[in-house]
Formats: sequence, C-alpha cells, structure tokens
Amino acid sequence: MWRATHLVRGMWRRRWGAALAAGAALSALALPPRVAFVPRPALALALAALGGAALLWPWRSRVRVVAHGLGAALLWGVIAWCALSQPAPLTRPVAFSWSLRALPVALLAGAWLLMRLPRRWQRGAVAALALPTVSGLGLVAWASPPQPPDFMPYYVAVDSRGVVYASDQQAPVIRVFGPDGALRAKIRPGLASLRDTPNAGLYPPGPYNDPDQIGVPRAATGTGAVSGRLQPWAPGTDDFWFCGLAVGPGDRLYVVDWMRGRLLRFAPDGRLELRVPLPASYHPSLGCVTTGGGRLYLGDESGAILVFDDTGGVTGRIALPEAIVGGVSLTPDGRTLYALARTRVYAVATASGRVTSWPLPAPSGALGQPYQAILALGNRVLIANLQARRVDAYTPTGAVLPAIGLPGVLPGQFGQVGGLARDAAGQVYVADVDHRALQRFDSAGAVNALIWSPDDDEID
Repeated sequence: MWRATHLVRGMWRRRWGAALAAGAALSALALPPRVAFVPRPALALALAALGGAALLWPWRSRVRVVAHGLGAALLWGVIAWCALSQPAPLTRPVAFSWSLRALPVALLAGAWLLMRLPRRWQRGAVAALALPTVSGLGLVAWASPPQPPDFMPYYVAVDSRGVVYASDQQAPVIRVFGPDGALRAKIRPGLASLRDTPNAGLYPPGPYNDPDQIGVPRAATGTGAVSGRLQPWAPGTDDFWFCGLAVGPGDRLYVVDWMRGRLLRFAPDGRLELRVPLPASYHPSLGCVTTGGGRLYLGDESGAILVFDDTGGVTGRIALPEAIVGGVSLTPDGRTLYALARTRVYAVATASGRVTSWPLPAPSGALGQPYQAILALGNRVLIANLQARRVDAYTPTGAVLPAIGLPGVLPGQFGQVGGLARDAAGQVYVADVDHRALQRFDSAGAVNALIWSPDDDEID
C-alpha cells in the first residue's frame, strides 16, 4: 500500500511528464502515424507506453536521469511522427505542410521543457525559450516554397529491378528513378535517335545545356554498334514526342520515335543499342508499345497491331475492327494482348490470334474519349478514366471491379490520370499529370509510394 501511495504521489509531482505521455497516446489514436501511407496506431501506442514508463520512472537510481531524458525524447518523437507523417495535399509543397505541422510541436516542446525545469532555473531557461523561437523562425523561412517543378509524367514503365522510367508530357526526356523513388538519371531519346554512334548513356539529373553544365553527359559506358544508319530528322534538336514506354527482356527499354519513323531500344545503362525503321504507314496510338514473350507489339491508331521480334523485325500484323485510341497491353504471362478502342476493349489470344471484345460504359461527361490508357494484369484489366479521374478495373471478361483512386488532392487521389505500369511484384504505377507525381498502389488498391522529380529543367 505504501509503495502504491508513493508511486501515485511521484506521478502527481511529475504531472507534466504524465501530460506528455497522455498527449502522445492521444496523438497515436487521433492522428495515427503512417508508414507508406498505412496508419500504424498500435506501433505508436507501444512506443508511447515505453516512453511514458521511462519518463515516469519512480525509483531513484543512477539511470533515472537518463531514463527520464530518453523517455521524454521518445514521447516527443511519437508526437512529431504523428504530426509529420499525415498525408499532405499533392498540390502543396511538402516543405510547406511540414512547416505548418512542426511549428506547433516545437512550441509545445519548448513550453513543456520550461514547465519541467525547477523554479530557480526557469528565469534563466534560455534553451527552453530559444527552442520554439528559433524553430519557428526557421520553419517559417523554410516554408517559402520554390517554384514548382515542371515535371509532368505521362508514360511510365518499370523493369525487373524496380527502376522506374517516366516520360515528360512537355520535355524530350525520360527520367530514371531508382527503386527508392530517387531521381537517378535521364535518357534523351531524341539525341540518341539523331546520332550514328552510341550515345553517352544515362545523363545526370538536371538541365541540359545549362550554364553550369549540370547536364553534361558522362563518358560512354559501352561499345556495340547501333543498328541502322538513318538520316537525322532535325539536326541540332532533340525534340521528341512520346507515344509510350515498355521494358522487355534483359530490362531493355523500348521507345517509339514516331516523328522520325524509328524504333529505339536502350540498354539498362542508357546506351542506344538498337535503332530500326518503322513502316512508313505507321501512326501510333496512345500507349503504343508493350512487350512480352520475346515479342514487341505496337498499336496503330488505324486499328492494327504490329508484331516485332527482339531484333526489331516485323513478324506479323493483327487487324482489329476499329481504331485503337488508348493503347495496347500484354498480360504478364504473354497469352493475351489487350487493345483499348473508344468504348470497347479487344482481347487477342497471342497463340491463336482469336479476337474477342467487351464494351465499356458510354461516356457521360464533356470528354468524348475518357479512356486513354490500359494495363493488363494477371486477373484484372485497368483503364485510365480521365472523366472520372480514377483507374477503372475490370475482369478479363469485362465485369466491373472496384476502381483505384478517386478525384482529389491527397495521395491515392488523382488530378489527371496518365499512363499505367506494373512491376514484378504486381504493384501498379499511375502517372498523375496534374499533380506532377507518380503514385504507386499495392494489390489491394492502396497507395504506398509517391515519386517526384525535384528539378525543373527542360522547358524553362
């Protein structure tokens, strides 16, 4: 009984510590911290309990001061984690959101530290007063957002290593992101297409031809000759219009240079290793290229699908009853090729050539053609719906499944849906043109990563 009374009195004397522990627990419940956008309230509560136990340690011992300090740091860490990990609007710079959320935490931390100090120390508590003051000034200054980046992703492809390739709607570059989402390099297919010798491979991030020479290409990383010697389209310029991206065997990246009538293939190090002419009559659809099973398929907006082998030779042609407007996509097993028409999806059995189809809902809004990208998964077919600002999902026979995303400005929501891609784990990547980001979704349709480009370079 005496021990329990002593413990209660000790907790009352440490009422500010108890208030901090309670605040951390409430934060964990009301604003659970997020890991990859998934709430983790149980983990935060466990850390809050551990920090509270250390901060409210009642028995005098040599480790008491250390335990109190570590407990307080852990509790404030839980509160900061809860505040800073909440999803920020995609239309607002992250630095601005973090500043608004971190400033109250810094002010409360300073006030708590001031109240915890003995009375004889409070008058000279410069550190306790300086913490919120300096933090507030620094965060307000940091909150001034720079000019937004010009990155407008549209087509996207992912290789077996998790490397992400994204084209830009307004710039002639392909950005190369690592599996961690960091911008690693750029590929300039226009320059590669114009040259008769292998290009320099991957370019470092940053502007090209800028005064500081950030974009000076690195030394060539390979020697093989480029297939074909075609006349340049426009000497001195690397203008490029994308119609799609695809990654094939060996993590080779395929790009269609339809302005110059060429099919390009890049090695994983960015070297151009294949360049072959396209048929003169070819005019690409959106999402024009897909690959699998040792073959490459190019969608023609006239309603044809051209079939190529791995050396760039045409081996076949598939004719469909109507124009392809939204692209082509091959299932991971290579057995079924899907093509997106205006209001219908066509499925082609690659072994037999048999063609079946199923209808899409008729457009109901201002857009006459709301469906503009298609992605075939093992058991689903995803279609970008620009009108509804989401990714519609269907079974292979056309039955409606729950959609991915919805209109909005938070992660998992879309402004304008662009290209679609999948990785080896079955995760889906969606280019959000308006929000200038790539969003990644797991198999359950929950967003678990965002990919940004930190530099604004190509069109300034």
